[in-house]
Amino acid sequence: MFAIPLSGWLMSSTKGFQTVWFGVLPIPDLLAKDKALGELLQSVHSSLNLLLIAVLLGHIGAAFKHHYFDKGEVLTRMLRHRPR
Repeated sequence: MFAIPLSGWLMSSTKGFQTVWFGVLPIPDLLAKDKALGELLQSVHSSLNLLLIAVLLGHIGAAFKHHYFDKGEVLTRMLRHRPR
């Protein structure tokens, strides 16, 4: 989760885009403009995002598996509004 914004910041720096923190505070570039490095960092940034989505879907799938197949109470404990 820390690598995704860092890789995006590095990618923006190498591609020549100004990075602005929450649309308010411009932050300095960490690297000089470099087209080849920018493309590599874009690939790293995209891969990290896909990995985060895969991990998230895996966790959701595991919660449903424990609830519906193993008949555990993991999902019930997470969703407290449901009766036990």
